[in-house]
Amino acid sequence: MDRHRTAHRRPRSRRGLTRAAALALALAAASCTAKKEPEAAGGGAPGRALLRGPVRAVKASADGAWLAVLEGCNEARGQFLPPRTASCDLRLVPSAGGEARRVAGAVTTLPHGLLWSPAGATLAALGEYDYPAARGTLVVVRAGGAPRTLGTAVSFAGFAPGTEDLLFVADGRLLVSRGGGEPEPVAGLDRVGSLEAGPGWGGGEGPALLVRQGASAGAALSAVGADGRARRVAERSGDYALAPGGAYAYTVQDGGGYALHLAGPRQAVLGKDVQVFAFSRDGRALAFLADATPGKQGDLHLALVAKPGDAVLAREVGELRWAQRAPRLAWLERFDARVRSGTAGAGGIDLPSRTYGANVTDLELSADGKRLAFLQHTTRGGYSVDLMLAQLDAPPGTAAVQVAQGAFGFSFSPDARWLYYRTRCVRNGEGCDVERIPAEGLAAGARPERVADGAKSFEYDPRDPGRLLVTWQRMDRDALDVAVWKDGRLTRVDTYVLPGSAQFLGPDSRRLAYAVIHEKRQGAYVAELPR
Repeated sequence: MDRHRTAHRRPRSRRGLTRAAALALALAAASCTAKKEPEAAGGGAPGRALLRGPVRAVKASADGAWLAVLEGCNEARGQFLPPRTASCDLRLVPSAGGEARRVAGAVTTLPHGLLWSPAGATLAALGEYDYPAARGTLVVVRAGGAPRTLGTAVSFAGFAPGTEDLLFVADGRLLVSRGGGEPEPVAGLDRVGSLEAGPGWGGGEGPALLVRQGASAGAALSAVGADGRARRVAERSGDYALAPGGAYAYTVQDGGGYALHLAGPRQAVLGKDVQVFAFSRDGRALAFLADATPGKQGDLHLALVAKPGDAVLAREVGELRWAQRAPRLAWLERFDARVRSGTAGAGGIDLPSRTYGANVTDLELSADGKRLAFLQHTTRGGYSVDLMLAQLDAPPGTAAVQVAQGAFGFSFSPDARWLYYRTRCVRNGEGCDVERIPAEGLAAGARPERVADGAKSFEYDPRDPGRLLVTWQRMDRDALDVAVWKDGRLTRVDTYVLPGSAQFLGPDSRRLAYAVIHEKRQGAYVAELPR
């Protein structure tokens, strides 16, 4: 559902859960040079306005047929609300053009206020939102039909993975609307705080749901089977996670810490004083940090779901990440939490553990688990933050190679073919050159391929990893110029685009939806992209 996490940490206070993440990256002064305001090359068809006026958000259905637009907004005030939080009118408009119908009023701009189903075209929104109570009225629209109110005093709503089944919590009770049907309560569950849908929801092995009830500290954990019946799993539970294949894991208060329990095909207590845990993407293995004490990070353990025992991969680990399509993971060991830095390591079910560099603040595995990229802070020739690349299947002792100096952000493409990165930055990282190299590294004498100059960000097309959405930060206001990069060519799309609004439309990503904030052109737009 929308409760996706790469790793699970023990519960914290409400104040800790309401936090802003801060990332501090240093730039090498020698790599930063002045440059003029960039422009995207080329030019596609002009965008067409579907709705005129100030727009706060645009979100498209999975099939690309509909746009949900938030407009007519009033700023919301509250001590802990993010900046620019607002309550807005929600309108639904066909992406091909047509009437913009009003669906609901006072819909919150908070992330949980508006969501589309991952399959089909069902829209769920929390209107008449009460910020002090953190509740609203749940309104649903299917395939552009008439709006329906499913519940009031709703604090949470989310779709089960790959379906149009909507789960929501109203007055602490869990209800389910299957495929747009009437909501049905799940018996035996009240005071619901959080939940996660598992493979059992779609007919697979394991629970259909895991549900926590009660306060964040000391909540009860229940498993809901495919028959809809809830079974109590544990009291005083912490965090929890479901895996493909029917296994699940959860923590339980144990003295001053939390013990990690494995359930499903095999029942076991895996470790104590556990800080973080995460299943591999295929569900075969579980990695966790155990034996943490005040002032000391936990040690990284790897356990197979189907077999007893575990192996210690590294000591004093601060972060861990699994590859998307391989039973391999990367981590930062000998971690210093004060500067969020450590030694980059990698290993897994089929890969002996190795380390690749110290003073590392960020790292990423390619989807196939064959490559590791990381940012290393060095003083070679002056202070610099260098992007390094390691080939994990290379013979032992093979060192990581330097890709770029003064790097500021990097990412492997979803197909694991390319490593993209931003370098030669100006304006505190607001404008950087975007380049890419093959994931296996550059051939002798080859140079990186330039994607864009002075760009703020790049984002992959979810349907075509070879197509990028590239943005440039404007100097005159908080807005972006937007282009699409494909096969070495940049195509201009539009200017003065609302940050976070541009998105490729299904089913083929041949169109781009976005909002424009310029006073003379405000509205929601759709642009056709070159074929």
